[in-house]
Amino acid sequence: MHLLDATDVSLRLASPWSEQRLARSAILADGRDTGQIVTGEVLEAALQWKGCFLLFVTDAIPFEDSLRIYLFDAGWRLLDCARLGAMYSTGHFADLVLAPPDSLRFSFIGGIAWELQLLEHDALALPFCDPKGVARPFGLRRRFRLRGRPLPQA
Repeated sequence: MHLLDATDVSLRLASPWSEQRLARSAILADGRDTGQIVTGEVLEAALQWKGCFLLFVTDAIPFEDSLRIYLFDAGWRLLDCARLGAMYSTGHFADLVLAPPDSLRFSFIGGIAWELQLLEHDALALPFCDPKGVARPFGLRRRFRLRGRPLPQA
C-alpha cells in the first residue's frame, strides 16, 4: 500500500457544483482519462493497494462537505464506494496514516477517527450496518469496511 501523487492520479472537473447537482470530475491516471466520472471535486488522497486504486474525494462545499471513498480495480472498474457526511455538517480530511498490509486511518467530521480496512475479495455485508454518517449504495457485498471511533473527550 502506498500513496500516489498528483502525477499518478488526479481529477479534472467535468461539471461544476450547482444548486441542482454536485460537482462531478473525471479521473486521470498518468495524465490520461480513465473513462470514469466520480461525484466530487477535490482529490484529497489516492492510494494504490494490490493493483487497486483507492480515492478520497471531497465536494468542496463550505459547511456541508462530504467525503467520498472510491475503490477501483486496475482497469478502473468501480469495486466499492461510500460517502461520509451529513446535512449541515462539514468535515476536513486529515491525519491519514497507512497501517499495512490492508488498513489505514484518517479523520473527518466531528473529531471521529475512521479506520478503513481493504478486502482482497468481496465480503458479505448486511445493508445499513455501517457506522452513523456513512452512506453506501444498496448491496450485500463490500470490498472495504469502515469503522468510526469518536475521540475521547478532553
